[in-house]
Amino acid sequence: MKRSSWRHYKHFCKHESINWVSRKTKKYIIGKKMNTRKLKERLAAVVVEKRPHPEGSILSDYFCPKCGCDETRSTGNMAGYPELWVQNRCMRCGFLVAEADNSPTYYALEYPEYNYELH
Repeated sequence: MKRSSWRHYKHFCKHESINWVSRKTKKYIIGKKMNTRKLKERLAAVVVEKRPHPEGSILSDYFCPKCGCDETRSTGNMAGYPELWVQNRCMRCGFLVAEADNSPTYYALEYPEYNYELH
């Protein structure tokens, strides 16, 4: 690992939240922001394969439909053992990218007709 990458990683692990690190470290971890034209092209290229109920859908590409970021943060299971409630949010903008609530995981990219909203 390069010396500069180690510095960013060490700083990120110390704070454990992307909100408390410098802009330079955020850019290193998340990458540069995608422009609107490339984001629209990437959204148009997503292929969703619907599967029967117990199994979730399969997507050709997973990313945030609002900013194009590939990195997400997961809440982990927020309910007791038999229950399941997990949310994945974009690391850059905080948009709800995927959610599972006692069901298969639903991705925002599956619903372009609802403006990629899961609520």
